[in-house]
Amino acid sequence: MLSSKFSTPMLALIFMGAVNLFAVFRLLGGGDDPRQVAATEADCESALDKLDEQFNTRRKARQETFFNSKASKRFSSMKQITFWDKYEPEANCFDDERFGGSVRYKSLGDGPKFVCGVDFIAKKGQNEGCLVYSVGSNNDISFESAVKSTMGCEIHTFDPTVPTAKFVGNNVATFHEWGFGKDGSELGPAYKSAATVIKELGHTGRTIDIFKIDCEGCEGVVMPPLLESIANGDVQVNQVQIELHQLEGFANNAAALENFFSAVDKANFRIFHKERNHWGCQGYLCLEYSLVNEKFLRDVNGEYVCRRV
Repeated sequence: MLSSKFSTPMLALIFMGAVNLFAVFRLLGGGDDPRQVAATEADCESALDKLDEQFNTRRKARQETFFNSKASKRFSSMKQITFWDKYEPEANCFDDERFGGSVRYKSLGDGPKFVCGVDFIAKKGQNEGCLVYSVGSNNDISFESAVKSTMGCEIHTFDPTVPTAKFVGNNVATFHEWGFGKDGSELGPAYKSAATVIKELGHTGRTIDIFKIDCEGCEGVVMPPLLESIANGDVQVNQVQIELHQLEGFANNAAALENFFSAVDKANFRIFHKERNHWGCQGYLCLEYSLVNEKFLRDVNGEYVCRRV
């Protein structure tokens, strides 16, 4: 029996850590002791290769499901309530966390996002600095505040609908009255491509550790050029937290949604979390997806598989 000196939150953390290690152990099919997962660096790389193979198998199954649906003509008649069903998480981040509340591990309600490797990013922030972009604000800076207090990252918030003078988060983030899209967009001069924004802010060559997008339907404009820039190697992003909207973002168009996830695949990202927004959108018209770069995921999982923590 565990000692009474452990508080309920502490016991919860101990349990979560045990679950993470068990997940690693179960996926790799090891012996009885999770510490046997990767005894040497060679074992570590082999174990991570096996995880990548598993994640690739899941991704391929999803791609084949789409192909078969399209071939059978069922794809175009997808019902609203099943719009997102083909796009499930295919990867496991062994240090994922619902993050963004005023108190860590108590990130409740609408606003927090599932982030991979919070402590990994915080460690990087202490050593070499970290960078976060937050697109869409509506003057809610809870996520930015959590990033600042836990990770200490440099944060930039973007929202063309909030006047700069009225932004309330100047103590935690640098605000830009811009939107993301294509350069020279018909939407107006305040809309710029990710590559242009990065150049203008002096971030060329830097990795964006978290790219959070919650802009109520703008993802159809923001994401295609961003994912193309990532795939071409012009922009480096480790993970994306995004709310997708069935009606505003994709106009109830199943083909547009598939094009989005095809671009995600080409940019070498994996889906590692999916969450219905039951605070709005009738519970199914918009969903939160968390996407992670393959190499970054391998680095974070290596902290557990390789016993580096």
